[in-house]
Amino acid sequence: MKYCLYSSIDDVNLFERVGFYRDDISALRLNGAKVLATNSLIQVFCFRPYIIVGYFYSKSLVVAILGRLIGSRVLLTGGADQISPALLQGYRLFNRRVIAFLCLLFANKILLSCSDDLVNFKKLCFGIFWLEDKIVFVNHVVIPAPVIRPFNPHKSNQFSAFTLCWMGSISNVKRKGVDRAIKLVGLLRQIGVDATLDIAGSNGPGKRYLEDLINKINLNPYVKLLGPISEEEKNKRFSSGHVYLQISEHEGFGVAAAEAFFSGMVVIHSNRGGLSDVIGENGVILDPLVIDRGNTNEINEFYLLYLDYRVNNDYLKNMINDYSLKMRSDAFLKYGNV
Repeated sequence: MKYCLYSSIDDVNLFERVGFYRDDISALRLNGAKVLATNSLIQVFCFRPYIIVGYFYSKSLVVAILGRLIGSRVLLTGGADQISPALLQGYRLFNRRVIAFLCLLFANKILLSCSDDLVNFKKLCFGIFWLEDKIVFVNHVVIPAPVIRPFNPHKSNQFSAFTLCWMGSISNVKRKGVDRAIKLVGLLRQIGVDATLDIAGSNGPGKRYLEDLINKINLNPYVKLLGPISEEEKNKRFSSGHVYLQISEHEGFGVAAAEAFFSGMVVIHSNRGGLSDVIGENGVILDPLVIDRGNTNEINEFYLLYLDYRVNNDYLKNMINDYSLKMRSDAFLKYGNV
């Protein structure tokens, strides 16, 4: 059996570097299939896979049409934030919704990992049953098993945080709330907390934007831009680190935040998009507007809430089957063979 994962990315090395691509490639291979990961429509045509998994609806329409023409089953997945009225308006929103609707027509199934995306896609079905039947909610894989750590109380006056983000564009670091994470460090330091933040991720315009922000609010000694890190280094930080920040405007799933959460880190997050589905009140919820307002009384209230928080180990144990590689693999087989 031949499967193909397609995404119109500029650099094919991202298939190995980016967690959600790497996880889905592993899930497709779990059943012994031959898997091609490509950004080339020509390769898709020549490979003629049984199943095509296309990433991101604004970029998958052509491969969906091609897949149907060559007789492949087409599954489309990825975050659908670009059809959310909370993020886009006017002509841009209309244009993205038209493309997403056409994807819905040509795909065999749309695999959504976020309840907000499910709501937005249902609006595109206009109550038509056979279109709604194409939409399914499928949790994205994070790690094979949760890491249950011994009780470790937070130390008062200390806040050591980590976050991970692709920095190829300014819009992405803003959507991921990395600029807000930096501002949070500054606000915490204003109330006397020894706050630090390490940020990992590929270089690009987003990194330069963050460098300017760090310099502007004088946080050079306390906020570090690590650049790209290996999978081993990422896992080491997840297994030994304490706080993960994900104060996103929107998250289609929040793979890195989920990995951090299931590794036993305290995840401070915005509770938006997929973050509410995976972590929700089992993390520490921080409204991005609290950071935007910059009110130190609100920041102090947040910090006290953080000090009282404890990771819910029972929740981690109970969620192991819902966020496993096998679960994702089974979903591909189930909806790819319907």
